[in-house]
Amino acid sequence: MANTFTTTTTTGYGNRIVNSIKGVVIGFILFIVSFGLLYWNEGRVDLSNIAKTAIEISSSNVNADPTLERKLVSTTGVITSHEIIGDNLFLQPDRFIAVERRVEMYAWKEDQKTESKTNTGGSETSETTYTYSKEWMEQPESSNTFQYPEAHENPQKSLDSYTNKVGAATIGVYSFDASRVTLPDFKKILLNAQNITLSKEVMLANDGYLFIRKSESGTFESPGIGDLRVSYYALRSGFTGTIFGGLSGNRIESYVNQEGTSMYRIFIGTREEGIATFHAEYTMILWILRLVGFLMMWFGLMALFGPISVLLDVLPIFGSLSRSLIGIITFFVSVILAGITILVSMLIHNFIALIIALVITVVAMVIFFIFIKKKKRVNG
Repeated sequence: MANTFTTTTTTGYGNRIVNSIKGVVIGFILFIVSFGLLYWNEGRVDLSNIAKTAIEISSSNVNADPTLERKLVSTTGVITSHEIIGDNLFLQPDRFIAVERRVEMYAWKEDQKTESKTNTGGSETSETTYTYSKEWMEQPESSNTFQYPEAHENPQKSLDSYTNKVGAATIGVYSFDASRVTLPDFKKILLNAQNITLSKEVMLANDGYLFIRKSESGTFESPGIGDLRVSYYALRSGFTGTIFGGLSGNRIESYVNQEGTSMYRIFIGTREEGIATFHAEYTMILWILRLVGFLMMWFGLMALFGPISVLLDVLPIFGSLSRSLIGIITFFVSVILAGITILVSMLIHNFIALIIALVITVVAMVIFFIFIKKKKRVNG
């Protein structure tokens, strides 16, 4: 059976006008929400600034200063655990802090692409193409949601992904809760006959995957729908890392400051590398959300003027030109509004910067009025 299907629908001029008016409501919501998102984003906490305030303590000896109890601290040392863990299934237990079993199923995936054409008189013809392909997916789609499920049925995934962590671990002389702390990224485990339990159903495909056949004749090189491949990722015991958290005797626990911001995280490497990672993550999300806020503002403004273009679609060329013109104008308007919103939000969230900006503004206005007054006297 073909794996590509196309459907064609036509929407009348009147319905398109009604839909564009509905779009105005959605556009207005997007436009308003974009200001809130941009404002909130500029007020997010840069965790690197909090991490810099952490009191650095040695991991070689338990702290004897009672004033540091419940305070935010950081310590660097070797992270180990006496426990040995696997995934309780195929992977042999070893000196891991944490293990992730990642299970993917070979399954059908639906992609759709829609192309629309405006007709003379204002109606619109849309052509939607549904394409079905087979891929390895950790979370396969339910074929019940497919437009054409016949011959594209996905079975229920028979084995789930799983993460296992040790119950007790230490960094130097301090213990921490491995199940609650945010751990560094795991590394992929190379698989072999020594660290994997094999059977007739579970085969070692290569040093990266196990293959579990669920179809009638699938192989790793040519899998069938429902077949599974399993890979493993782990954080091994014995690496040097830095933890940020609250001091509690000989334990490092989750720390929460007065503003409700929590910190409980381990980094591979030094304290400085951990702080740098905090700041890099903050900066990346900052710019992503700035872009998202701008796009929400832009799309919202375009939707507000959408009915104009639909009305002009009686002659498609006029509708197309109006969309291009509206898109260009709203783009630059959105750039200006987003920029102003970001700048004002930065000032509001930074009290000192706000006071300085207000002082500069007042001084500039006073100088301007004095200049105008002197000029009037000279002219008079």
